Amino acid sequence: MMSETYTFVEGKLVNQFGQSVMMDWERPIMKKVSDILCSEGKRILNIGFGMGIVDTYIQEYKPDLHVIVENNPVVEEKMRTDGWYSKPNVMVVYDRWQNVLEDIGEFDSIYLDTWNDHRVKYINTLLDSNLKVGGKFLMWYNKFEFDKIVSNLSENYSVSYEYVPNDNIIPPANQQYEKGGFYIDPELENITIPIITKLK
Repeated sequence: MMSETYTFVEGKLVNQFGQSVMMDWERPIMKKVSDILCSEGKRILNIGFGMGIVDTYIQEYKPDLHVIVENNPVVEEKMRTDGWYSKPNVMVVYDRWQNVLEDIGEFDSIYLDTWNDHRVKYINTLLDSNLKVGGKFLMWYNKFEFDKIVSNLSENYSVSYEYVPNDNIIPPANQQYEKGGFYIDPELENITIPIITKLK
């Protein structure tokens, strides 16, 4: 389903190029995300399981329905091994999320954290089709990408931001990627969590 090969290593999920798809240091960010998601209701959609950090936090809230969409075979196999398919309130959808929007219903909140996904052009359909009125949509923040999403929003939506203080959360650049570069600036004062709320 995907051309990239993922590998779980200590504290990271990496692709074949040594790029970190997800990292253990993201936990404080994912905890804040789950708090926001689960304050809005009991039907939660997460797109992109990764290491399962945000999904584990979501489970602490005991939602009525917790749908996870994932399409990487390595990640999906790890989900099976770790018992996600047997959790009574969890539904795992193994597919590209763009393929299943018409089938998975509406949710009180949605989180999207995918990798190398070219996702911007699909976000409006996701919001219109799958987010309930009053619900919140969150995603991993990339300012350039998110600004493009916001520019496409109708008056039916509002935008706000929450922040997680960077109290030595973000590691040095050479610890973020296996082969150099960095995923997020270690010098940031705050880590941004963007929120889109559906008004009507």
